[in-house]
Amino acid sequence: MSSSLQDQLEQTLAEYRQKRADLQKMQAQMATMSSTATSPRNVVSATVDTHGQITAIAFPTNAYKNMAPAELASAVCDTVRKAQTMAREQLVELMEPMMPAGMSMRGKEPGKLDIDRLFPENPEDGVFFRGLGEGV
Repeated sequence: MSSSLQDQLEQTLAEYRQKRADLQKMQAQMATMSSTATSPRNVVSATVDTHGQITAIAFPTNAYKNMAPAELASAVCDTVRKAQTMAREQLVELMEPMMPAGMSMRGKEPGKLDIDRLFPENPEDGVFFRGLGEGV
């Protein structure tokens, strides 16, 4: 095996190991993440995990006692949605650097592939071919 091919294989293996370590670190971070939102006037606070599942609901003050049931229900729902939005934003912040070129967690359709960027008309311009000819 030529030296440059050996060097390229070693570099690819090192990049693989680094990506794997980064993904393991990200997975560990995700396991401990949570987001908490509090409604106006501290009526209710809601905590959700990374996946937006409710892990806690609290009523920090007695303000809820003076609310009509529909008003309290609305405050709880709005606060949970706010916490879920915060959790999604946290997840995007964590995952965005790990996304392949041409794919994003941001925007109207998170996770949507940019086919033209991944598979351009000229294949050598695509993400998959970059770096393959270098050092050979």
